[in-house]
Amino acid sequence: MMYNKFVFFFLLFCFQSASSQNNAFSTNYANWIISTGANSTDIKSNNIDGTEYIDKNFYSSTFSCISEVTPPIRYNTYKEEMEFVLDGKLYYLNKNKDCELTINNKTYQYFIDYDKKENNGYLIIINKSKNSKYLLYKKEKVKFIPPYIPSSPYAEEKPAKYVVEKSKFFIKIQDSLTVFPEKKSDLLKLFPTSKDAIELFLNENKIKFNEESSLLVLINFLNTL
Repeated sequence: MMYNKFVFFFLLFCFQSASSQNNAFSTNYANWIISTGANSTDIKSNNIDGTEYIDKNFYSSTFSCISEVTPPIRYNTYKEEMEFVLDGKLYYLNKNKDCELTINNKTYQYFIDYDKKENNGYLIIINKSKNSKYLLYKKEKVKFIPPYIPSSPYAEEKPAKYVVEKSKFFIKIQDSLTVFPEKKSDLLKLFPTSKDAIELFLNENKIKFNEESSLLVLINFLNTL
């Protein structure tokens, strides 16, 4: 069965040493996946508006560290979990910061403390090539807002809801991940030795620091410096 084959090879990947890989052959699924306890049908509370997902569809997947066939996967943006279905039940993938996961033409990488605020999660790699000195990442986020119960009988009660927050962008310089500057002055501080070239580029191009396509143009330029 395709999914069982995926489980077998992913299990090997999760263990680093050759000896642990040998022992992995007989290891149960529970050592690297976490069952949600739900079936594959979406469960939606009538008291919560919105959804935990930006896109709740399952898509074909590939892993940078596995050559075998892998199952369709979706990203639970609120829970920071990659989900797949096995035998009618929903499972989470074991998180590994060294393995890139591609679904629906988006490549994700898991980071620990990506924003220096003890937040862990999956970031989308926006640009990547062998010659890239600097990588641009996007963090998608879904926030849960609890129900509003007014203290006054004249105010309107509001149900709990999930809200898609504004995406944040990060830049990776060498092995350091930092928030991508949101204005020109901060960008120049980040690249003081290339200040003149960057200023000239920004003057000649209409770069918007809150727009992904614009930041992609900018990061491609920075990689030429």
